[in-house]
Amino acid sequence: MINLLPTDYAQSIRFGRQNAMLRSWLIGAVVAIAGLVVIFVGGWLYINQQAKTLQKNIDTTNQQLEAQNLAQVQKDAKEITGDIKVITQVLGTEVRFSDLIQAIGNDMPPGTVLSSLSLSKVSGAVDLSTGVVNYSSAAQIAVNLSQSKNDLFSKVDIISVNCTNSTTKTYPCTATFKALFSKTAQNKFLSVPKDIKQ
Repeated sequence: MINLLPTDYAQSIRFGRQNAMLRSWLIGAVVAIAGLVVIFVGGWLYINQQAKTLQKNIDTTNQQLEAQNLAQVQKDAKEITGDIKVITQVLGTEVRFSDLIQAIGNDMPPGTVLSSLSLSKVSGAVDLSTGVVNYSSAAQIAVNLSQSKNDLFSKVDIISVNCTNSTTKTYPCTATFKALFSKTAQNKFLSVPKDIKQ
C-alpha cells in the first residue's frame, strides 16, 4: 500500500495519536495518584480517630478503677493472703496441750488455779487465764512461770487482774497473762506434723 499523504500531515497524525495516548496515560496516573491520596488521608483520619477512641476508653477504665479504689483492694488482698499464711501455720502446728498443762500446773503457786489457755499466734505465745485469791498470787504466777530453771517461758506479762468482793468464791480474782515460750519449750510443746508441708 502506497502512502500518498504529505509527510508533514502524516507526522502530525502520528504525533496526534501519540499525544492522545500520552494524555490518557497522564490522566490515568493523575487519577491513580488522587486515589492514593484519598486512601492515605482516609486511613490517617481513621487511625487518628481509633487512637482517640482507644485513649478515651483507657481514660474511662482508669477513672473506673480509681473510683473502685483498686489500690485498697490490692492492699486488702495482700492482708488476706498474709492471714491465710498465718492460719495455715496455725493449723499445721501441733500443740501437745496435755504436756503443756502439766508443766504449767507444776509452776502454779498455792492459792491459784489455771482456768484456760489458748495460743495467741503461731509465734510461740500463749494466753493464760487463772483464778487467784489475791493480787500477790497473780504476781507469784508470773514469777514462777518466767523462772529460767523451768525453761518454759522466756517472758510472762500480766495483762489484767480483776477481783470481786465475793466471799463465796474460792478464787475471787481472775488474772490474765501473755507468756512467750522459750526456745526449748517451743521445740518441746510445739511441733509440725510430718505430713504438713510449709
